[in-house]
Amino acid sequence: MSPLVAVILITVTIESKGAAVKPVVSFNPNWGTVLAYESVTLTCNVAPPAQREQKYHWYRNNRNLTINDQSFTVNYAEEKDIGDYQCRAGNGDISEAVRLEVSGAHVILQVPPLVFEGDILSLRCHSYDKFPAVETTFYKDHKEIKSLGTASELLVGKVNMETSGLYKCSRRIKSHSSFHNYSDQVDIVVQEMFSLPQIKVRPDQVSEGDNMTITCDTKLSPHRETTELQFAFYRNGHNVQGFSSSNQYGVPSAQLEHSGNYACEVQTPTGSVKKMSNGQQIKLHGGGHVYRAVIISVALLSILLVAAALTYKYRHNLALPLACNGLLHQKQGSDSSTALVRLPNEEADRPENENLSASQESLKYSNLSTFPVPFTNLTTEDICYSHINTGQLHKVYPSATYRPDDCSVIYCVVKPMESQENTAVQPSDC
Repeated sequence: MSPLVAVILITVTIESKGAAVKPVVSFNPNWGTVLAYESVTLTCNVAPPAQREQKYHWYRNNRNLTINDQSFTVNYAEEKDIGDYQCRAGNGDISEAVRLEVSGAHVILQVPPLVFEGDILSLRCHSYDKFPAVETTFYKDHKEIKSLGTASELLVGKVNMETSGLYKCSRRIKSHSSFHNYSDQVDIVVQEMFSLPQIKVRPDQVSEGDNMTITCDTKLSPHRETTELQFAFYRNGHNVQGFSSSNQYGVPSAQLEHSGNYACEVQTPTGSVKKMSNGQQIKLHGGGHVYRAVIISVALLSILLVAAALTYKYRHNLALPLACNGLLHQKQGSDSSTALVRLPNEEADRPENENLSASQESLKYSNLSTFPVPFTNLTTEDICYSHINTGQLHKVYPSATYRPDDCSVIYCVVKPMESQENTAVQPSDC
């Protein structure tokens, strides 16, 4: 075998497995029972993708028949040919079993091995040709339904579940120069081609703007898995999607007007079987995206507010508690720009210390950096000063002599921590 052929066979096998459709065994003629020494042809029917040339396997009563063709014929059927027949295409799934009976009776009632709703049913009251018949009668549930004379086949027509019942045929045939009545009966059970469809919607709760998918769910009988079904969809009784091979109806970005009572209909390609699902009310919830947007906006706003509060608290802890805790003492006419600020302490703030001499009082003041402006023309009541101790930001030292209305200009200076007292600090406007 060439490499190309090998690749083709592998591809077919993968497609068959992916399709997961079992083959179906059929008889020709389509009778489940034949007379001894008659012939019947069996065929392994597969889905279209697997109909290419490949190897088939046949089984009777779970035993391999060493037959590798898609069809084979049982010639001169005998008792040994009775059994359940199955087939498989390539390495695909094995089919459901179909039973073949072989009878040596004078008259047999022949019916298809399997009867499904929608099938066209025929019954045959069959006997050997060497025994001529003069009268044939058919019965259902012990009631006569038709007498055919010498004809042997009754056309029942398209069947449904109510067609099931006990069928019987009787035939008057000539044997050994005399006529005899023979009969046979079969219990016919009409099977369901596919289950009643059901509507399924995804997502379970549909909101405005969602992509809504409605599925028409049904299941074929294992004996009819090769049947291609067609699907149609309805909303409030109006068709929204005609018959096609797709069992889904999609609504992208669904809106409120897409709410309604949904149903689906399933049929065979010939329309012989049609089934409508029960209606299902689907209600879309409005404002789904708007609601989510509001939630997101509120969450973001909350985060911003928390961040702002933390920032404010951090900056508030570093705020400068300004107060004029001392007055400038400067000689009139001096061009010195050295400013003296009274250090806060309880003794210095007592009234009895207000009349200390300049030399004594200077002990209670500390030199500050030289200001960029001269103080020659300023008096002690023109400028107020305060200090900020960065090591003691939590303390505020009010001054009994501080009067904001008396200060035409207020300056402040940052007093460094003790480890930085020797570092020059530039004053700034408050």
